[in-house]
Amino acid sequence: MKALLFIALATILVACGTPAIDANITAFYTPEVQNIASKTITVRAQPASKDSSLEFKSYRPKIESKLRLVGFDIAEPNEDPDFVAYVSYGIDGKEQRSSTTSDPYFGSFGVGVGVGRAPFYGGVARSYNTQTWEEYNRFISLDIVEGASVGSDNPVRIYEGRVQSVGKCPTLAGVFDGVLDAMFENFPGLNGKTTFISIPWDGSC
Repeated sequence: MKALLFIALATILVACGTPAIDANITAFYTPEVQNIASKTITVRAQPASKDSSLEFKSYRPKIESKLRLVGFDIAEPNEDPDFVAYVSYGIDGKEQRSSTTSDPYFGSFGVGVGVGRAPFYGGVARSYNTQTWEEYNRFISLDIVEGASVGSDNPVRIYEGRVQSVGKCPTLAGVFDGVLDAMFENFPGLNGKTTFISIPWDGSC
């Protein structure tokens, strides 16, 4: 009985655990990214057609805030910035997932026959439940380019970063803050490496 109570309690604790956004971040950068203090930067959408969208207008100040925290100064609209941050984002495909769980239950099984035989109680059986759902690949990409090279055939990049998060929320808007937090955790990150991080999330989508 104590073992059953322990299992039930553990199940409840897992079910009530704090939801999180699990993400992986891959970054590549040049030494210049270490010398960004007081350098000016402006944020633009990629592709440029998204630049005037209401969605991007809601994301831009959040991205600017993160860039400011890591050392950049946000350029005024009439300035020629030292750097331009190109941001792309969205949902890149989905996959169907399934999970099968088993639940034990107790009862009496196999009644004995013959004189002196008694029913055998306490056998264990299991019921199986399969759940199916879809998970979506949410992403944000960030390329930081030297402002003087914008428009040239070979823009000079000092940083390329991509963060991916797979989960049940089918829209980026529902998890954007957490995915962005993951991208800027320990910015600029490990050069040429992929790191994994879990960000607390309120569970709303």
